[in-house]
Amino acid sequence: MLGWLARWLRIIGVDARYGDRPDDELAETPCLLVTRDRELFRRRRGPAVLLLTEDHVAWISALIRALGVEPFRRTRCPKCNAELVEIPCAEAERRVGHPVRSPRCWACPNCGSIYWEGSHWRGIKKVVDEALRKPVDCPETY
Repeated sequence: MLGWLARWLRIIGVDARYGDRPDDELAETPCLLVTRDRELFRRRRGPAVLLLTEDHVAWISALIRALGVEPFRRTRCPKCNAELVEIPCAEAERRVGHPVRSPRCWACPNCGSIYWEGSHWRGIKKVVDEALRKPVDCPETY
């Protein structure tokens, strides 16, 4: 349900895991758990964030602040989570077989995917910029 969020977090530089795991395993993992599942959150024994709003900008804002992330300082592969390596865009063009109109390009050393600052990246950047301008006041719970 939050696969898109994991991919976006990877793009902005967060080591984000996502996959099908049993709730019992998720309840016990030492990693930060981000969920919309109230029952899983209630059973959770480690750090967790429960997303209650439908406001995706608020989600990004809260997670960037909670994780202390400097967005886009580094970026990760949205598919496999490996840290991307910047490459010349001429190399990216050669590898994808078509022109790439971008000032920056990256390759994944794990799965071989090629990325550049296209319309999808600009859309994510716009949402992240909005999230940085719109701090979320998260109430503390004990």
